[in-house]
Amino acid sequence: MVNYRLALEEDYSNINDFYNRIHGLNRSIDVFYWEFHNCPFGKSIYVIAEDGNKIVGTNCVIPIDLVCSDNSIIKSGKSEDTLVDPDYRGQNIFNNIYDFLFEKCKENGIKVIWGYTPAKKPFLKLGFSIPFDHKQSLVVNKLFKSYTFLSSLNKKNTKVEKAKIFGLCLFSKLKMISFAKNRELNDYTLIENQKITKGVDELIQSNLNSLESGFAINQIESFQDWRIYQNPNFFQVHTYGFYDKNNVLKALFVLNSHSNKVAYFCQSTFSESMTNKERIKMIKYVTKKMFNNGIVMIRNWHFDHTAVNKNEIHNFKNSNFTFLDRGISFVWKNLEESIEIDSNKFILSRISTQGVI
Repeated sequence: MVNYRLALEEDYSNINDFYNRIHGLNRSIDVFYWEFHNCPFGKSIYVIAEDGNKIVGTNCVIPIDLVCSDNSIIKSGKSEDTLVDPDYRGQNIFNNIYDFLFEKCKENGIKVIWGYTPAKKPFLKLGFSIPFDHKQSLVVNKLFKSYTFLSSLNKKNTKVEKAKIFGLCLFSKLKMISFAKNRELNDYTLIENQKITKGVDELIQSNLNSLESGFAINQIESFQDWRIYQNPNFFQVHTYGFYDKNNVLKALFVLNSHSNKVAYFCQSTFSESMTNKERIKMIKYVTKKMFNNGIVMIRNWHFDHTAVNKNEIHNFKNSNFTFLDRGISFVWKNLEESIEIDSNKFILSRISTQGVI
């Protein structure tokens, strides 16, 4: 008989072994602690399904505080580690874990659960909505190295699919030929490759001021430190902070690069007061800086459901990034029926992931 309970810290090693066995991976226990135990908003509400002493299913939510345009806080949970042992599928374990998890979240004051998944049907059956998918963009510096990387992501790629990937890389590379030389940003002081945690929440709030009833992850200093600088998934962190003459942070770029020299935007946040012309100049400046440091290609996530997110897409397109209208689904569930929270007011970026890639 399968039983359901909250995980204890002494269960962590067995949970991680279960995850690695099912996925054929080698996630370390240090990564597990960072992701599920050390979040500044509280340790995860982690549920396990057991058959005797054997773990046969897992699911959890990472507590994430959301800050609203009126400065109020919504307690949310990001769904992670949803997993059922293949030998136990067909026994309703997925649904039972979530039912148990929903109750525990309510007991802990969590109002909404959200996350990302390629598997839509199971979440729809549980009452989740799927309001939108994320989009992707990239910019290529080294043509053949970029092609080699992208074509290796799916070993089942046919010759036609590989040709399309090469065409995508070539198209992006050609766009870079017209890439303007760096212009000096005389109105700003650049702080490069240093730990930046102060002032990020104020940047977020400036964007919320322009969006009625909007909300975003509350990027307080402890969250920024945990998500970026304590992240064991990161190989090398690149930061570019632009400060005005009063030493106020006006724009922040954070990227992570891997040993293969492929980099990913984690964050590109601007003060609401900045013009699009300034933003585009900064995006190009940072891109060129990364390329000069040997980065092969830069990838990014985007969303188009808020005015803030749409404007970001506009600026990256005008910074010669090539867009792919393809991505995984965002899932959302209100846990408190008396309070309707509109997922389409959630300002999102890749900071909302855990930075595994």
